[in-house]
Amino acid sequence: MAIFRKLHTAFWQDAKVIEELTPEDKFFFIYLLTNPATTQIGIYQITKKQMSFELGYSIESINSLMDRFENHHKLIKYNPYTREIALKNWGKYNLDRSGKPMLDCVKKELEEVSDISLIEYVSKGIKKEEIKDIFKSYLNKDNADDIEDLCKSKKLNDDTYNESYHDTFKDLGQEEEKDKEEYKEKDIDKEKDLKSSNVGKYAKLYEQNIGLINGVAYEWIINISEEIDLKLFKKAIEIATDKGKCNKGYIGGIIRQWLNNNIKTYDDLKAYELNQGGQLNDRKSKYAREYENEDESVYQKPTEEQLRRVRELLESN
Repeated sequence: MAIFRKLHTAFWQDAKVIEELTPEDKFFFIYLLTNPATTQIGIYQITKKQMSFELGYSIESINSLMDRFENHHKLIKYNPYTREIALKNWGKYNLDRSGKPMLDCVKKELEEVSDISLIEYVSKGIKKEEIKDIFKSYLNKDNADDIEDLCKSKKLNDDTYNESYHDTFKDLGQEEEKDKEEYKEKDIDKEKDLKSSNVGKYAKLYEQNIGLINGVAYEWIINISEEIDLKLFKKAIEIATDKGKCNKGYIGGIIRQWLNNNIKTYDDLKAYELNQGGQLNDRKSKYAREYENEDESVYQKPTEEQLRRVRELLESN
């Protein structure tokens, strides 16, 4: 397993990334490109539960992101039965060099891929012919039956796969269902809390303006709802949006400044701004009074007579 992954700078200049991906999408995409489970070939095994744990997102949030990336952005392909994911453009940016160590690594990792259709999916983006030929050689293996149809029907062809492989898929499916049930119960409890209290209004504002609510954001929203009123929370979001920094960190900083000044409601904020404005006016009045008391002759433009005398004085010297 590699201890680092290469992220091409062109990632940030890609039109799809700039125009279609939300900040949360970009974060999730970088995770898919760099997480510890990644391989040299862009196909690796990872569970949604693992993603949820490492990102701090709920299973429902992970499902939503995965669906968006697979069916809307069309940047990945995921097999829920083998738990394998393939990154569409991995070959374009990462499989661009050869050499025996590299080729040996590619062959070894291709041997471990269960869903052969994922190999074909990644191979389309590979530009280096030497590596592309290796990928193609694995598409004609005897066990490369149409696994997509098998997954849809939830059955395995005995002519292609043995019983132990069938049992493995069955166990994986049962494990996935357990994971879903476990997180579903937690999510139901959270939804009840959100709907049965004022917190739901804060959560709605968060989702509409900032992004999906994960476990960390959920706790943060609860704390915010206990410290400031809804109108003040909305004002913080408006300020962050105007600054082009509508994220949890920036909004949290605005709220911390308000709390440090004992501002907990929108009315508190208006009173504070009014008071600050009055103090500014007082300071301006003070400076204006000082200016009025100064000798105005100091700032007057010299007359023609005064200028003539100065010239004569300079010429005489």
